[in-house]
Amino acid sequence: MTLPRLLVAICVAGLVLAGVAGADGTPLRGTVGPGFSILLKDGSGAAVTHLDPGTFALTVDDKSSEHNFHLVGPGGVDVATDVEGVGTKAFEVTLVDGKYTFFCDPHATRMTGTFTVGAQATESPPAIAPSRLVLTVTSKAVTLTTPAGKRVSALPAGQAVISVRDRSATRGVRLRGAGVSRTTGTGFVGTLTWAVKLSAGTLLYTSDARKPLLPGGRVAVS
Repeated sequence: MTLPRLLVAICVAGLVLAGVAGADGTPLRGTVGPGFSILLKDGSGAAVTHLDPGTFALTVDDKSSEHNFHLVGPGGVDVATDVEGVGTKAFEVTLVDGKYTFFCDPHATRMTGTFTVGAQATESPPAIAPSRLVLTVTSKAVTLTTPAGKRVSALPAGQAVISVRDRSATRGVRLRGAGVSRTTGTGFVGTLTWAVKLSAGTLLYTSDARKPLLPGGRVAVS
């Protein structure tokens, strides 16, 4: 081969190799086995938790004839090694926005992992149910309990719904502290509901009537 033709051949080969590298994209490396271990790492060796969308060259090192590496997710991604096979296998995957899962088919509940790709919608924190309490005043005592009748000694800060049961025509019930100040008044008899927001501190429950003093109590709020 003449020198000019050799140079042309080298240039063409270089373009072909560059094209292949560009198609393969960013490298990812999956490993499964030899024990009950399955991992996915990026080119730097860090565990993959989030990636930008794009095309990736996934190389899987399958070290066990009892396990396999299976990757599924949005965009029709569904690639896997054979369970009985051992060795290295390469895949080209195009990842789009969403959540991807990799796992071992025979042990999917034990050997699995996930990662996200692209922009993910921010999930709202789960709503915290308000504390539900029963505040009762009789001619003998003031009590604060759960709806099941268990005495309350501590509460989380936040919303609370309190069912107030005033059974005495001469002794109201008072709730104060921890950001709350409520009373039924000494002349009230009946049932009502208070929706309150508790802050960190000490919540006191007592009778409105000072004489004779009825047993009440206190609750730590944190």
